[in-house]
Amino acid sequence: MNRWKATALHALASLLLVAAIAAIVLPLWHPWGLYRISGVLPLLGLVLGAQLAAGPLLTLIVFKPGKKRMRLDLAVVGLLQLAFLGFGLHLLWQTRPVFVVASDMRLALVLANEVEAADLARASRPEWTRLPRGRPLLVGLRPGTSRTDPASVLAAFLDTGLDRELKPAWYVPYAAIAPRLAVNATPSTIDGQPAANPAHAAFRSLPIVTRHGAGRLVLDAGSLQPVRVVTYR
Repeated sequence: MNRWKATALHALASLLLVAAIAAIVLPLWHPWGLYRISGVLPLLGLVLGAQLAAGPLLTLIVFKPGKKRMRLDLAVVGLLQLAFLGFGLHLLWQTRPVFVVASDMRLALVLANEVEAADLARASRPEWTRLPRGRPLLVGLRPGTSRTDPASVLAAFLDTGLDRELKPAWYVPYAAIAPRLAVNATPSTIDGQPAANPAHAAFRSLPIVTRHGAGRLVLDAGSLQPVRVVTYR
C-alpha cells in the first residue's frame, strides 16, 4: 500500500467517524432542528477539520512502505487523533442545548455552559437542578411583572431578559406559560410563514433566540408543542 492509498483510507474512516457522531448528536441534543441556531454545525466542522489534520494529513507525512518503526509512527498518529476527538466531544457536550425557555413573546435556547452551578442549585423544581443528558427540557419563564397588557413590548423585555432565561429559579412548567404563547404566537405554515387563513392555521410560530443566532420555532396550534425551527437568510 502506498502513502496516497493509506491517506485516502484514513480520510474516509475519519469522515465516517464524524458523520456517525453527527448522526447521534444532532437528533439527540438538537431536536426540532435546533442545530440551525445552536452553533453546533461550525463545531462539527471544527471536529472534522481536526480529525483530518491529526489523522490523514499526518499519515501522508509519515507513511512510507518498508520504513522502520512504521507501526510506532502510525500509533502516535492514532493517539493524536483520539486526543483531538476527545477534545471535540468535550466541546460538543459543554455546548449542548439543555433548556428551551418559553416566555410571552419568544423562546430562548440555553446551552450547557451558559448555566452556572449555583443557579442550578436554586432551581424552582428538583428536576431542573441537573442539566439533562439527552434532549433539552421545554420550560416556561415566570413573568417578572404584573401587567394588564400582555402585548406590551416593554413588559415583554422585562420578562424575557437573557439573565432570567439562564436562571432555573425563574422557570415554571411549560404548560403554565402556554396560554400566553397562544395569545402572542403568529398563525403560520409549517415553514413559519404567516398563514393565509389565520383562523384555520394548523401551526403557530414565535421567535427563538440563542447566542449563536435566531429563527422561528413552529408550534402545533393545538398542543403548542414544538414542531421545527426555521431560519431565514
